[in-house]
Amino acid sequence: TGAETTSEVSDRLQIGNVVGIANDDEKVEVLNASVRLAAGSDPINLSKASYTLASSENATIINGSSSTDQVDFTRKQSLASGTSIIADQEDLMVVSFNLTNISGINPLDDGSKLTIITSAPAGGKSYKQASAPKRIRAGESYIL
Repeated sequence: TGAETTSEVSDRLQIGNVVGIANDDEKVEVLNASVRLAAGSDPINLSKASYTLASSENATIINGSSSTDQVDFTRKQSLASGTSIIADQEDLMVVSFNLTNISGINPLDDGSKLTIITSAPAGGKSYKQASAPKRIRAGESYIL
């Protein structure tokens, strides 16, 4: 029914670009994922969401309220300072993951893949596949 369909999409995030930043060892160490509400979604508090990072070897779940050395939020568009709640379609937040500080996930080597899964507090999930470039250079940024 229409009500069931609305409830299924009322709490999802849309993951846009994922930018990877390489460290001095030529591995992608930091991922910056831009997120906004999916069409028709209710407001979502990103610090209460969870994030799964899955590589070919391991998967790790990170709570949105984890320390800033694992996950951090940067407000980019239409958001008040200090908030982690995305309430409108035009709101844009960058969620940063420091792979070095996340247990079970290693920085990305040349050509490796990682899946990011966001889980909103009410259960809606979004998926994004990120692939590191074939050649990573120290200090460079890449759209994955």
